[in-house]
Amino acid sequence: MQENKSLDSKKQEEFLWVATFLPLKSWKYVIPFQVMTSKVLKQAKETKGVMNYAVKADFPKKHFWTLSIWKDQDSLRHFVMAEPHATAIKKFTEWAGEGSAFVEWTSSSNSIDWAEALERLKNPTFYYKNQK
Repeated sequence: MQENKSLDSKKQEEFLWVATFLPLKSWKYVIPFQVMTSKVLKQAKETKGVMNYAVKADFPKKHFWTLSIWKDQDSLRHFVMAEPHATAIKKFTEWAGEGSAFVEWTSSSNSIDWAEALERLKNPTFYYKNQK
């Protein structure tokens, strides 16, 4: 599964990028996670300040990735604290497998770049669950 959605082609100096790696610890969480993901994607489509976003999945491994690009920190903060994302964060503390993490950085680009995101996730800003 892969979805890309460009919401705004407006240029500016720097954008805030956030990439997440979300491995699930059990198959029982896959369907609830997918339901929550669809709600959060709908929220992203309706949120001011999101410049671009994408999701990837490796279902056999129960691994999921998100990549979002934001106009500024305030836009990201508003999204993260609003529903359904706020609930998703709470649920994910239960669903998260080892190595679950996110990373933030800035770039002048607002085009999805999975190679960059995956490379940056090797040194995350935050681990939900520590690596073994």
